[in-house]
Amino acid sequence: LSLSLSISLFLSLSLALSLSSSPLDHTLAGARRDLRTCIASVDCSSEWSDEVAYLQSHIQLRSKSSSFAELVDTCQLGELPLASGPCQVARLQASRPVAWVHVPKCGTSFGNALMYLPGMCPLLPPGFVLDDKWNTPQFIADRIDQWCPGSFSSLGRVDFGDHSGVGGVYKSSVEGHGFIMLRQPEQRIISAYNFFQHSWPKWLFHRPAKDLLEYAQVCSGCAVKILTRKAIDGDLSTGYTVCGNPPPATTDEVTLAKQRLRSGFVFVGITDEWNLSICLLHAIFGGSCLATDFEVVRLGSNRSENLYDTSELMGYKDLADGALFEEASAVFSEHLQRYSVSYESCKSCFQQASSFK
Repeated sequence: LSLSLSISLFLSLSLALSLSSSPLDHTLAGARRDLRTCIASVDCSSEWSDEVAYLQSHIQLRSKSSSFAELVDTCQLGELPLASGPCQVARLQASRPVAWVHVPKCGTSFGNALMYLPGMCPLLPPGFVLDDKWNTPQFIADRIDQWCPGSFSSLGRVDFGDHSGVGGVYKSSVEGHGFIMLRQPEQRIISAYNFFQHSWPKWLFHRPAKDLLEYAQVCSGCAVKILTRKAIDGDLSTGYTVCGNPPPATTDEVTLAKQRLRSGFVFVGITDEWNLSICLLHAIFGGSCLATDFEVVRLGSNRSENLYDTSELMGYKDLADGALFEEASAVFSEHLQRYSVSYESCKSCFQQASSFK
């Protein structure tokens, strides 16, 4: 990016901001500050490239005087390429505030990918990443809204990336704004069991689960329950939990969860296809593929690509979440096709992430 083009872009941005009174002002102001830094150093080729591209696309969108929702429709009709910068910016801004629906053991790491999408967290401390030591979701619960103004929904939430049920806030907060990663149900159950029996209702049983099978029978249908039931549920789920709510998920709840997943979520990823899911995220919403997108925050005894032995479940199947996972896999495949995402097309994303290590 030349110095003259940088200055031109900065002046255009200043004009756009002076005419703007939208909730994006904080995000754009933070990005403008970053752009000013790159102009001063005459080096916009690397660390500021995402923000510069974001601002260029945003200025193009401002000039159209249309709502982001209308521009998303324009992209869907093929009037602009789906993977073009303006379409990616329009989709991301139409999705704000993002409602990250976090099913236990389906990727706390996904929070890093969301925070580093272009323009989402302009005040994030340099180099910040979620981890399992100091920078946990609970640690940043009272900071995320300061670092990422207007970017994440706080309705029905205790912590950033907690496991609260969204049944009570679906219409007001999640529909049209939902982002979710889902996992093969029996694999998720075993991972949660091994992670201190996550979500087990000790408040009800006054003891740990006797074995994996008992745990599975009580805590199955977790994703369906999160999408349909009401309850505030902290990240570590040490008290009352949605997933540990003993009544099994009903057929009606499964149907409702599938409907909500398909119609209300703007991004559906599969942890068993983590790399492809991250590549899809960037194809839809833009931004660079980063090494932190692929790092594991809470590493269990197995990663998704190294499957758990399910024989201890003695043939038990989580039918409710199984039906939802089947729907999620279908949506995921449809989106891969729509945005022309494959392992071949994602090579540049994976190489880009490696270069950031």
